[in-house]
Amino acid sequence: MGNQPEQKKLQLDFEKERKFFEHEGSSRVITSGSLYMFFSLINASCIWIFIILGTDTDLLIYFGLTTALNGIISLIGIGISRYFIAEIKAAFVINEELGRLKATSYSKLLFLIGVGIGLVMIATPFVFGFFITNKLLRECIFASGFSSFLIYGTFVFQIGLEIKNRYDIIAFTSIFNGIFILLFASIFIIYKLDPFGFAFYPFFNIITLILLIYFFKKLAPYSIREIFRAKLRSRNMRKLASPEIRDFIENHQILIYMKNSLYSMMINIQNSKFFEDILYFIAAIYLAIFDASFQNFGLSLLTVLMAYGAVKSVILYYSAPLNIEIAEACAKDRHETVEESVNASTRISSILALGFLTAMVALSKELLFFLHRDLFIEGTEFNWDLFFMGQTLFIIIITGQFLYGYSTLFGNALIGSGNAGLAAKGFTITLLIILATSPIFIYINGILGIGIVMLISSLFLLPYILIQLKRKLDINYNYNFFYRLIPNLILLFFIMWIFPYNSTLSILIGIILGATLYLFLNPFFGVSIPEDLQMINDLFNTLKLKLAGNLIVNAMKITYNFSPLNKDRIIIEENKLVLVKK
Repeated sequence: MGNQPEQKKLQLDFEKERKFFEHEGSSRVITSGSLYMFFSLINASCIWIFIILGTDTDLLIYFGLTTALNGIISLIGIGISRYFIAEIKAAFVINEELGRLKATSYSKLLFLIGVGIGLVMIATPFVFGFFITNKLLRECIFASGFSSFLIYGTFVFQIGLEIKNRYDIIAFTSIFNGIFILLFASIFIIYKLDPFGFAFYPFFNIITLILLIYFFKKLAPYSIREIFRAKLRSRNMRKLASPEIRDFIENHQILIYMKNSLYSMMINIQNSKFFEDILYFIAAIYLAIFDASFQNFGLSLLTVLMAYGAVKSVILYYSAPLNIEIAEACAKDRHETVEESVNASTRISSILALGFLTAMVALSKELLFFLHRDLFIEGTEFNWDLFFMGQTLFIIIITGQFLYGYSTLFGNALIGSGNAGLAAKGFTITLLIILATSPIFIYINGILGIGIVMLISSLFLLPYILIQLKRKLDINYNYNFFYRLIPNLILLFFIMWIFPYNSTLSILIGIILGATLYLFLNPFFGVSIPEDLQMINDLFNTLKLKLAGNLIVNAMKITYNFSPLNKDRIIIEENKLVLVKK
């Protein structure tokens, strides 16, 4: 093996035209999710900068409450979208015409639902204005109604690209959201514009919808015209269908679809941060009624903390690709692909998610003190009691959100396999737990009660989903990587904890240093394996950064081979990274 291509200056020589979205299996799941995550982290970084700049402005209040409302109204669309993908992917395996017929009908239904929700939201402040006396609530509900049209239109065009596994395009368009939020926030702050205008922030990013429409027309397996002409009644759908596929269209097809979509909606309730959003909304109502003087601080603090907790999305980015891959594998009766995809998604998302979680717990004090200090100043004094309460809530919220993220990942595996109802029961029970306990804990513990409810409910949900996935799909979970990951997580926490912080710049340096060491020590501890390096290669090739990808992959390969903890070594064999005994 010593004379293999490995000696060729450590230069990777993979297929030049390899396209990850054309090869089914766990590699496509991981690369799709990682690509989505890469661009979304750019988006999240821009929003993070906005959160820092807007700490002492009312922009945070309008942004936070409107985001919560948009998350709630998006719930139906996200649920329908995830079941949409699973069913249409399977339909295309059976017959291309069947897939196109169902896709256009479901797209039309999805958009009409968005229009209906939007009209209801716009009318609510006028029809129920007597009961909704809080000005902030009225304004944000009104703004969210208009956002519904944009949100659901985006869903329709994004789904057309997801069917083709074009997460490279979807991921790329995601960066504009944060960029334009930061740009417009700067304009609002500099010119001191009315913060109410910021409640319409989804419209700052209209360019994403334009780009999605362009790529939809170019790549989707059906057209916008077909969506408008689509039928929503089974008998009318059959009239459009060829004789050989008419029997695949069931009576009350749309009702069956909506029933299964409701299951999917409950499972994907966290893709729109619904649990956090409903808790945020409950807190807004509580503060408006019982403690209006605390409303601005409470909602601003929650906006900041929920933004940090949203990094659980490093898990959620793998849920949609996993859903699609399992739906296709189940349609082809490939159990091995199902199990491999679940375990690969769990391992990669855990490497990223647990790294983020560990770093943020270690940095919780520094992030709040150096980046959001103004939030805790009352008059001219820094309120240390509020600060330590905020730090405690920070740690609880991000822990609960990460557990929610894992539940959504595994729940999507159940959707793809046709067992959405079981997972939906778990998410429904979790929602009931939240609705029943949040008023009690918020009343007793104030906004700290939000974190307590989040943690309690997440500790019920994750074990439930794991049990159902094991029972229905006979998955043999592979957690061996976790034991090897623990030393690196401890080392990461220690580095982030002892690093000397005295400014925002020092925080950034500490994060970069910790992340770099964490990345290259994962192979040393045997956590990162050839499939991960292959994914990195695919990811950077897709980003047209092949040289950077090769450097990273080769460095990780050397680290893996150097480690005395690993009993094998990584080599390049027949254009693939493989393991051989040392």
